[in-house]
Amino acid sequence: MRQVIITGANGFVGSNIVAACLAAGFDVAAVDLCFDNPAYAQPARDNLRLIESDCVNMPPVTADALIHAAFVTATPEERGESPELNLRANLEPLLAVLEYAQRQRIARAIYVSSAAVHSGTTDTVVYESLAPRPLGVYGVAKTLMEHTVETMRQVHGRDCLCVRPGSIYGPFEFIRSTRPRLSAIARMIQSALTAGEINVDRPQERIEWTFAPDIGRALVALLKSDSLNYALYQLASGEHVSNLAVARMIQRALPGLTLRVNQPEAGSAQADGRPRILDTERLRQDTGFRDWTKMSPATLKRTCDSIARAIDDA
Repeated sequence: MRQVIITGANGFVGSNIVAACLAAGFDVAAVDLCFDNPAYAQPARDNLRLIESDCVNMPPVTADALIHAAFVTATPEERGESPELNLRANLEPLLAVLEYAQRQRIARAIYVSSAAVHSGTTDTVVYESLAPRPLGVYGVAKTLMEHTVETMRQVHGRDCLCVRPGSIYGPFEFIRSTRPRLSAIARMIQSALTAGEINVDRPQERIEWTFAPDIGRALVALLKSDSLNYALYQLASGEHVSNLAVARMIQRALPGLTLRVNQPEAGSAQADGRPRILDTERLRQDTGFRDWTKMSPATLKRTCDSIARAIDDA
């Protein structure tokens, strides 16, 4: 596969997928309503085409593969709309892209889901085979995506699949109307850059964080695999880091930063440090991909630099 279309290319996840595909030698057609992400503040590249369009009205583009990373994480309340309209904002583009991929004879299409499909799950280890239990409209939309793509693959013989990332941090994360909330790490960094301090709540809570560029590289591995056995692959680093450890690494990346640690009462829900684990054995078996980047002051410094540029441009 040589040519790939990427929707939602201006977003946090999408822009990192674009960067990984370009680095892997793909010709990329990046699709979004605009391209104001600092990721695109570079000279034009021969193998990158920017297409300003929504997913419903994409122009015909010849490509071998497609990655659908356009989605709305904003709640109905944040967008000032009904739950039905909020659901439609994710489902109509999905159906349009499914039809587009078939019409353009795309050889392989990958659809980006979310661990939000398990927002109501109490299991500590989550396997792809575990039935989703979403809470909230966004999680419901992603659950419908996974079931729809599986049906297209199993019943209608299409080479399509979903990927399900967990918690992501890294460069090119910024607020936009479709994603008005930053990740916990980005909020820490934003506070560090603007106030010179971080208030660390739930210091012992551990989260499985994945570096955003690794999501793109895992997708490249899925694009390059000759055959894939499943309709769903989870993407996660397997590294669980406490909120306090994250804050201390940010402090090393930004010397002079003050940390204010808010210790919860012993035995409270906030004191529980048990992490959720997304099993990624399927991905390893089918692609061999296991090259996850360990969180470090260096990865967080790269994230800090990206957020600082976004603050300066605001």
